[in-house]
Amino acid sequence: MDTDATSTIEIAPHLKLIQDERSSGELVVFSERNPSVHYYLYFYLGRLVYATGGSHRVRRFYRSLRQNCPNAKLDEWLTKFGEPSEPWEFFIVNQALKQGLIEQEKAKMLVLGCIQEVFYAVISRQELVTTWTENRHPQQPFVLVSSQQILQGALQARQKWLDAGLGHVQNMIPGFSLNFVPVILAPDRLKAMVAAEALSTEAHQMLVKLLNGNNTIWDLSIRMHRSHISVMRSLLPLVIDGIVALREAPDLPSPVAPQVEAEPETKKGLIACIDDSPQIGMEMTRILNKAGYEVLNILDPLQGVSTLLKNKPDLIFLDLVMPNSNGYELCSFLRKTSAFREVPIVILTGHDGVIDRVRAKMAGSSDFLSKPPEEAKVVQIVEKYLESS
Repeated sequence: MDTDATSTIEIAPHLKLIQDERSSGELVVFSERNPSVHYYLYFYLGRLVYATGGSHRVRRFYRSLRQNCPNAKLDEWLTKFGEPSEPWEFFIVNQALKQGLIEQEKAKMLVLGCIQEVFYAVISRQELVTTWTENRHPQQPFVLVSSQQILQGALQARQKWLDAGLGHVQNMIPGFSLNFVPVILAPDRLKAMVAAEALSTEAHQMLVKLLNGNNTIWDLSIRMHRSHISVMRSLLPLVIDGIVALREAPDLPSPVAPQVEAEPETKKGLIACIDDSPQIGMEMTRILNKAGYEVLNILDPLQGVSTLLKNKPDLIFLDLVMPNSNGYELCSFLRKTSAFREVPIVILTGHDGVIDRVRAKMAGSSDFLSKPPEEAKVVQIVEKYLESS
């Protein structure tokens, strides 16, 4: 569990802007350190509808379902509902609600539990990258949540973890996550603790039953009706003594068949937008998505170079003036890198002067675009460099 607040700073402006602009769509979040793990946040008119993704998506849903709807019969639900759409968890709960198989309040609590856990995971990641896709016809939600309140709640929960003296766990156990599974390494030593009156017989039986390699720390929290902090504080002495180990575990099999998404016909290429303004990033995303392009938004140019190298965009929009970087210098640096020597780089700036254009050209830029971006001009300049090639 990272104690660095960098990820929080990175995600907060996006959430505030979506809420202020009352936008509807999908915000995809991932870390440069682990780009294969994505989180998906769904919004309707600026309010959060659902959140999913991560490495334990199925476990998370089952956990919240078990906690809020212990009598739910998921297999029967799936038989009745037909082919679910993404996000499939939200689809299942929504259909169950419409058919009277779940109460409204329980459905809300189930969804809220999933959202809270996703945010707790997201704020523990560093070097976040986000992409926004606007949706003009989103699913009608049955629950609307303030993302700012959820974020604040996640931050408070993390602070409680630190106040409980668990901040060192990340250093002690590399890659530590609440998705780790505790397993008993030395059953004889655990049993000996009962004879030494260091552990009650009841506690020993419970540990043997629960630490069977199938329950994550999150799962134990639900099954034991205790906070994850309390569970970890109980396990930590056993981990330090080598009696219990914490191991990574795979997610459970998905209850729905994976959907094979066909490549959209309008997908023309990937465009990166390096700008410290989330508002500019979202506007560029809206314009370029509409024109059939994927967009990679980068708020911090100093951390974004590795993202560019991993994703290899077909064109780069680069802000000229940013707090931690000079657009001219970054453009010149990219031009000296073999991977971007031939990639079109378009300078973005609010200062459209002759001197700026000359300096941008000398730094190796392909073109120049004034801010705020105008849809027609953005599309025109992209097609100029990508359609022709």
